Amino acid sequence: FPTGAHKVGATFGCLAPALVTGNFDSTWQKAVWPSTGNFCRGGAFNSALLGCESIAILPEEMSKERFDWLKNLAGEVIATPGCESNVKEIFDKCWELKRTRKDILIFNQFEEFGNYLWHYEVTASAVEEVFEEMKKSLGGKLRLAGYVSATGSGGTIAAGDYLKEKYPSCKIGASEALQCPTLLQNGFGGHRIEGIGDKHVPWIHNVKNTDFVFAIDDEDCMELSRLFNDEEGKKYLLKEGVDEQTVAKLSAAGISGIANMLSAVKLAKYYELHEHDVIFTILTDSMELYGSRLEEMNDKYGKYSELDAAKSFHKSLQGQRTDNMLELNYQDKKRIHNLKYFTWIEQQQRELGELNAQWNDEEYWNSTRSLTGKIDSLIEEFNNEVGLL
Repeated sequence: FPTGAHKVGATFGCLAPALVTGNFDSTWQKAVWPSTGNFCRGGAFNSALLGCESIAILPEEMSKERFDWLKNLAGEVIATPGCESNVKEIFDKCWELKRTRKDILIFNQFEEFGNYLWHYEVTASAVEEVFEEMKKSLGGKLRLAGYVSATGSGGTIAAGDYLKEKYPSCKIGASEALQCPTLLQNGFGGHRIEGIGDKHVPWIHNVKNTDFVFAIDDEDCMELSRLFNDEEGKKYLLKEGVDEQTVAKLSAAGISGIANMLSAVKLAKYYELHEHDVIFTILTDSMELYGSRLEEMNDKYGKYSELDAAKSFHKSLQGQRTDNMLELNYQDKKRIHNLKYFTWIEQQQRELGELNAQWNDEEYWNSTRSLTGKIDSLIEEFNNEVGLL
């Protein structure tokens, strides 16, 4: 991905439909991208690519690298109070901008169905392609057992909806931080897994189709970020028998990607899966923008040693258990779905009828997915009209 994070695709899925339908006029409007990091980076990138001005909004406690990157591309960067889980403060800033500025259009990833559709169509098809290639190379013996993703904005997890249709054996797992167990316990709190946003349920999350919730300790994610990226950690992994090629690629897993991986481990242990069962998850970004976090841990805890690496490996990776997770029954799913009311109806002025339709109307999600072909046709018409094709 050109931004080093997969959200760049989802932002195109939001911006392009607005441009080709005329809902967004780049000659006088600015695109506002509220995010906990990667969505606003993707939005700023695609805005620049398509000749639009952009405004990025993200919490002030996000990594220094995120802000440095945005300053070079976004026209304006707004830092809101708090950390990763302070999404409401981002929403509050959006309402303030709506009241005070007429030259903006807000692309709120948590309610933008372009985000959902991108992952349903593109992320899912990428997973399908890889899985089918794996089956060919291994004689067709594999079974797709699960797809795991942080809920985040409700976008990436949408790929699971497609995969479950294609492979009925596939379970969909939603990952979140143990320090902010919104789905697991209606909980709240701050955490260090940058990029997964909490304390609410995204409007575009198809909760009724979700099978599991996993709450991952952010300390395990931080420990493994050191294990995977510090030279002492890499040496220890080689000593434990991990091959050099794999060790060399571990920096591709950012903090939220590590959380996704640990959720997949929990699912595999819960079902006692074997070598013919496959679980897919997403490494949403790399460690490229978290170097300062590694430096902060070195300053706080001292230089990472072989003993530290052994602890990280055996406790945070090998020591993962099936605690702090839940296989969702009907009432569990409805409880989580009902949490949408407090954010989206009371605070964000969405319609109660639509909230109920998401749960009760079997055609709600199918009709949403049917929009893809219409959007593609509009994009082709637009490109032909302006001479791009």
